Amino acid sequence: MRIRTTMPSLSGATKILNRSNMNEGNATATLIYFWSMSCPQCEQSIRNLKQLGDVFNDRLTIEAIHMPREELDYSSDLVREKIKQLEITYPIHLDNELQISDKFGNKFVPAYYLFDQQQQLRFYKAGYLSTKLLQQKIERII
Repeated sequence: MRIRTTMPSLSGATKILNRSNMNEGNATATLIYFWSMSCPQCEQSIRNLKQLGDVFNDRLTIEAIHMPREELDYSSDLVREKIKQLEITYPIHLDNELQISDKFGNKFVPAYYLFDQQQQLRFYKAGYLSTKLLQQKIERII
């Protein structure tokens, strides 16, 4: 995706976990985070995202897309267990058919897509990203 591209729809998930925690749209920035439970780097990234969620509270919406990389990643029960283990509270879209990943053109985990209030892409990064750098990008948008 190119910078300033409008955020694609998150429709197409095979299931949405933590749906009750979906934001009502009052945030000034949206972070779409692609991850996989079979990705060790993603676990550390998720811990960092929880810190950012605490810092920005209702000014940042975080939505995670679980993108399967291995056979076990397709099990919603195993993903649910991992969510519980990692204490993830934000919505998790299970993208077992890769419909959302395809809309974003995403092929990697972890991957971060940061959108402003007008739903325009302002920042993208695949791979490990320091919390400090991501926090700076969010602060610029907010």
